[in-house]
Amino acid sequence: MELYELHANVEQALGMVHATRGILGAEVCGSWYEEQVVQLRHDAEHPSDDRQALQTRTTCGLSILVIMADGERQTVGFGVTTDDLSRDGLLEALEMAKHHVVPEPWRFMLPCPLAVPTPDVLLHDPQVLTLLDEHLTQAGVEALDGALSTLQAAHHVRELQVSGTLRCQKEHLVIGNTSGLLVSDTTTGLLAHMAVHLTQAQSRGCGERVATHWQDFEAYEAGVEAAQQALHTLGSRRIPGGEYQVVFGPQAVAALCEDVLIPALSLDTLAAGSSPFAARQGDIIAGALLTVRDDGRLPGMLGSRMMSGEGLPTGTSTLIEQGRLVHFLADAYHAQHLQSQVGAVAPRNGMRHTTNGQSFGMRPGIFPTNIVCSSPEAVALPSLLAPIEHGVYVGGLWRLTVPTGLRTGHCVGLVMGPSFMIRHGQLAEPIQPGTLQWQGNILELLQGLTGVSTTQQPVALATRQSLVLAPEWRCSQAHFAVVDEL
Repeated sequence: MELYELHANVEQALGMVHATRGILGAEVCGSWYEEQVVQLRHDAEHPSDDRQALQTRTTCGLSILVIMADGERQTVGFGVTTDDLSRDGLLEALEMAKHHVVPEPWRFMLPCPLAVPTPDVLLHDPQVLTLLDEHLTQAGVEALDGALSTLQAAHHVRELQVSGTLRCQKEHLVIGNTSGLLVSDTTTGLLAHMAVHLTQAQSRGCGERVATHWQDFEAYEAGVEAAQQALHTLGSRRIPGGEYQVVFGPQAVAALCEDVLIPALSLDTLAAGSSPFAARQGDIIAGALLTVRDDGRLPGMLGSRMMSGEGLPTGTSTLIEQGRLVHFLADAYHAQHLQSQVGAVAPRNGMRHTTNGQSFGMRPGIFPTNIVCSSPEAVALPSLLAPIEHGVYVGGLWRLTVPTGLRTGHCVGLVMGPSFMIRHGQLAEPIQPGTLQWQGNILELLQGLTGVSTTQQPVALATRQSLVLAPEWRCSQAHFAVVDEL
């Protein structure tokens, strides 16, 4: 579907709303989404099981949110039409919204239009919008070749399995409301995720590459990284639990941001009384060397877009500045109603991020775009490791949870690969994945930061529409428990 067609559908739905009595206000969201996915599998011992399959999925639809009066209070209703943007489909969505209203606890005001600054470079790639299946399939061949060539150079040609997914996603989004807002945006994303399993040694590795533009997509390097990780973890072994100095690798930092830190720095969590940072705005919550910001307009980054899912301009929101809590991620709804508590917060993060491509089918929620962790005192990884005589490098964290609730800050996660012992300032023997559980507290972790690396590794988050530009974090102390003893 062309963008102008979707734009016309949204305008038609707004016209129907204006012609309907009893509606105080309404918001219309239309989206078109296409996804091409290549699944790869290579088994050195069972070549007949090898596959390279491509699938394409397309979905489009429109939703209408209506605000209506019920005596002295407001009610809100939400209706959806999927794959039917005819007049009948739009009417069905409108009737669904009118007949499924619920009380609205806060007075709801739709955002007014704001000027959307034009970025210096195009944030999406027109070439990706028309990408042929064979081009993505060839990228899959390159990713597989990256893994197999790396393994062959290390004399591993048997007893191995390589699998992966290459994904091309593209979306048109149009938002309009009865306050005069009517804007559109287009996004493109390319993701490669490869996994290598050396079956006899039980060694595994993963590699990932993300991009928004075809010329920047390094699928081959995703395969190389997966193979290198598997090779680096050969001979991994268990270590005893206890207290260690620790360095969290980029994948682990991204998991901490996605599952703990960013939810804690979002206004919806604050409104629910679940944030450990309630009433902490302006306080020092982390080591002075850490700055965290959300930047929705970084060229080439997966989370970059012109506008939010509410039709408002994206931009940069500084969350932590040199250890001090500055702001929260916000959508328009929570920014309006928590202004007296947190002051004016620009609502740049009211997104409709969903993994099924049906952005139109959800109301905006608070999501990150590109989370950037940086430090004016950042150093290269060797310098970050140098002061540690005896410690642990945590390559990844899996099943990261907050068992006593986010408000306490307590969290636990399985230590995955590639993780290593640190001895005399250098990475030493690999640690067997899944044998240790990190047990910590995000509040103590942030306060105990003693170093940040210059690494800026893009790590895609679960929605595949956000990422963390993750460095390594060095912390003074962390507790690890042996999994068998839990």
